[in-house]
Amino acid sequence: MRLPLIASASLAALLLAACAPAAEQPAAEPPAEPAAEMNHEDHGGVHGDAPADETVDRGEINGPVVFLEGTILPPPAGRDIAAGFGTFAAGSQAVTITGGQAAFAQAVELHTHEMSADGKMAMRQVESFAVPANGDHALARGGDHIMFFGVAPDSLTPGASVTVTFDIQLEDGTTQTVDAPLTVASAE
Repeated sequence: MRLPLIASASLAALLLAACAPAAEQPAAEPPAEPAAEMNHEDHGGVHGDAPADETVDRGEINGPVVFLEGTILPPPAGRDIAAGFGTFAAGSQAVTITGGQAAFAQAVELHTHEMSADGKMAMRQVESFAVPANGDHALARGGDHIMFFGVAPDSLTPGASVTVTFDIQLEDGTTQTVDAPLTVASAE
């Protein structure tokens, strides 16, 4: 009985560490109001290691918003959840990303990491990501990101491209969907 308890505690510590960013930095703007709080164990290990900060080449933005350098990490062995990263780049008007769908997953959610009052990193679902006119909103490990739940087995082949349809709201209140390709990263 004692060995399973120790193993469970060790696993919980590893899962909490997997969602934490490599270095704590103050947020440039306050995070969106959380819709629900996630337990790290619900999708532990799907974020990988935090990469170095990189700038994204926006190029020409055709349409209200594009998703640049989109990647998705395949689920860890035995899990059916995955995480996605990239950068939303808006055209001449601000947009709000309000959700998404993907044929390979049962649910797509917008998430962020926040430091709790007791100094622990907490995973939270958020209702939206705001992208300023002619600006960007980066999704990165340890910060805002996309979670995919109920990922179909063998649907994410490393190196392949998959499509995610994002729901967006424009400044004038109209809504649209935008298809975005994400490249499946190699299993880490």
